[in-house]
Amino acid sequence: MNGANPELSPLWLSLRSASLAVLLVAPLGFACATGLRQLRGWQRGLAELAVLSPLVLPPTVVGFILLQLLGRYGPMGGLLGHVGFEIVFSWQATVLSSAVAAFPLMVRSALASLEQIDGALPQVARSLGASEGRILRQIVLPLAMPGLVAGVSLSFARALGEFGTTLMLAGNIPGQTQTLPLAIFAAVDAGETGLAWFWTLLVLVLNGCCLLVMQLFETRANRRPPGRNQLWGVGRRLGRVAWTLRRRARPLASQDTSSMNQGGPASPFFLKVDLNHQLGPFALQLAFSSSSRRLGILGASGAGKSQLLRCLAGLETPQWGRIELNGRVLFDSESKINVPLQRRRIGLVVQHYALFPHLNVAENVGFSLSRLPPEQRQERVRHQLERVGLRELGHRYPSQLSGGQQQRIALARALASEPDLLLLDEPFSAQDTYRRRHLQQQLADLLQDCQVPALLVTHDLEEAYRLSDDLLVINQGKLLAHGPKHEVFDQPQDLVVAQLSGCKNFSRVRPLSPTTLWAMDWQLEIHQPEGVDAEISHVGIRANHLKLVAIDQIQQPLTSNQWLCQLIKASEGPFQVSAYVVPNDSPGPNQQPIQVEVRRTEWQQLCDRRQPWVLQLPVKQLMLLHCSAGNAQQISLL
Repeated sequence: MNGANPELSPLWLSLRSASLAVLLVAPLGFACATGLRQLRGWQRGLAELAVLSPLVLPPTVVGFILLQLLGRYGPMGGLLGHVGFEIVFSWQATVLSSAVAAFPLMVRSALASLEQIDGALPQVARSLGASEGRILRQIVLPLAMPGLVAGVSLSFARALGEFGTTLMLAGNIPGQTQTLPLAIFAAVDAGETGLAWFWTLLVLVLNGCCLLVMQLFETRANRRPPGRNQLWGVGRRLGRVAWTLRRRARPLASQDTSSMNQGGPASPFFLKVDLNHQLGPFALQLAFSSSSRRLGILGASGAGKSQLLRCLAGLETPQWGRIELNGRVLFDSESKINVPLQRRRIGLVVQHYALFPHLNVAENVGFSLSRLPPEQRQERVRHQLERVGLRELGHRYPSQLSGGQQQRIALARALASEPDLLLLDEPFSAQDTYRRRHLQQQLADLLQDCQVPALLVTHDLEEAYRLSDDLLVINQGKLLAHGPKHEVFDQPQDLVVAQLSGCKNFSRVRPLSPTTLWAMDWQLEIHQPEGVDAEISHVGIRANHLKLVAIDQIQQPLTSNQWLCQLIKASEGPFQVSAYVVPNDSPGPNQQPIQVEVRRTEWQQLCDRRQPWVLQLPVKQLMLLHCSAGNAQQISLL
C-alpha cells in the first residue's frame, strides 16, 4: 500500500458496515426503547443494564463474548456452521460489531425522545378512534423525530469508529474486514505515520458530517412552525392514499356513521357502573347508575375521581366489575369483555388539554374524521370551530393559543367525533377565577347546543354545581352520595358529603332529650322540635345560613337557638365578611369558633353596635349528619 495513493477499501468497508449497522439498529433501538418505556422499577433497571452494557464494558470484552458465542465451536456459531455460514472473520462480522457498539446509543436517544412526549397524547388519540399504527405514524414518530435523527447520527459515528469489538470478532484482514480504525492501527504499527494521519482525518471528517447533519436538522426544525416536521407531511400524504384505498374498497355511505347534531331531540342516555379496582393500598369500589346527561363527580384530591374516569375511558382495567353505556357493555370481567378505547365512543378532555403540538388547530379538531372525504371533513371542522368561536384560528398551532383557546379546541376536537359520552377531567384547573367562570358558561352553552352527555370530574364546588344536574360524591374510593345536586348540597346525610359540599361549621353532638342536642365543640344547646335520630353523630350549618344581630335589635329574653356571642376575628372579602364568633355563656379552652358569612353592608352596620351580638341559628337549615364513612376529619378543598 502506498502512503501517497492509499487503497481506499477501509473507507468503503467502514461506510458500508456503519450504514448497514445503523439500518439494523435504528428500528430495533426504537422498538427496544418503546418496550423500556413501559417498564417500571427494578424491571426497567435490569433491562437498561442489559441493553446499555456495551457502553460501559471494554470493547475487547464485548468482542471476546461475541467470539465465544459465534465462533466455530460456540453455541450459535455451531448452528450457523450447520447451514454453511460462518460469521467470524468476515465482513458481516464488521457489521455486527458496529451494530453492537451503536445499539445502546440508539436506544438511549430514542428513549429520551419518547419520554419527552406527553403520555396523554396517545391516550387522547385512542379516544378519537386512532389505531396504534396511526398513532405511531402521526403522533409518536413526528414528535420523536429530532431525537431519532440525533440517535441515528450518533449511532453512525459510533459504528464508524468501532475498533476493539471488530478486531476481536472480524480480525484485521486488509480489503475484507479492515475498517478505518483498524487501518489506522495497522498504519501506526507499520510506522506509516502519514497514512495513519490520512485515515484519521477521514474519520474526523465523517464524524463532523454526522454532527453537521444533526445540527442542520435541528435548525430547520426550529425554523418551521411549532412542532411541524417533514415526516408529518409524509404521514398525511400516506393517510390520503390509505383513505382513497378504503373509499374504493367499501361504499362511501358506510364510512360516515354519524352526522352533525343540529340541536334535535337528545337521544336516551344511561350509564351503569359496578367495579372494583385495586391500586396498591387504594381500592376503588363503586356501584351506581345514572340517566343524567350532566353528571358531576365531586371529591377531594386522591378520592378516586380520575381513576373512575380512566376506567370508564378504558385507560385502566378494573380487576372486577361491569360498565354499560346506553346498553353497550364496555367492560365485563366475568364475560371477559373489555372494549378498547378506540371503540368505546367516549370523548376525553384531560386537565392540560393534550393538543397535538405538531398539528394546527384544524388538524387537531379533524383528527377523528380521517375516514370522511376531505370536503366533508373540512365542513365538520368548520362547524366545530364555529361552535367554540374560533373559526379564524384554524391555521394556528397549540403553542400560539391562550389557555382558554386551547381548552375550547380540546372540547371541539372531542365533540367532532360525536361521542356517546364526554369525559372532562378538571378541564378548568389551570385557569384563573375570572376566566374559569367565563369558560364554564361557554362549556354549559356548548353542551346544551350539541347535547352530548358529559361526566365532569372536579373538586371545585361551584364548578360542580354550575355544570351538573346530578352529583356523585366519592371519598377514599367509596360512594358517599348520589342524586340531584340540590339534594346533595341542601340535604346531605353524611359528614364527609357535607364537608365536600362546602359546609364550614361542624360539631360533635350528644342527645339531651328527644328534641335537644348538645353541640360539644360549640358548647351550645340546640333545640330541634321535629326530633332527632339517636344515631346522629354530628351537626352542621352553612356559614351563610347563620345570622348575627345587634342585641338592641332583638326582643328579650332570647328564645331557643339564639345565643349571645363575642367576635374572635373577622376576614374581609370584597363582597362579604367571614366573622368567627364564640358564645358567651360557657366559653371553654377547646371551644370551636363558629363562622358566619355577613354581607359587607350589614357588617358595617353591625360594627357600629356594641358587643355582645346575638347569633341566630335557623333550625330548618341544620344538617343532622352521620359519620358512616368512618372519617370525622374535616376535608380541605382548594
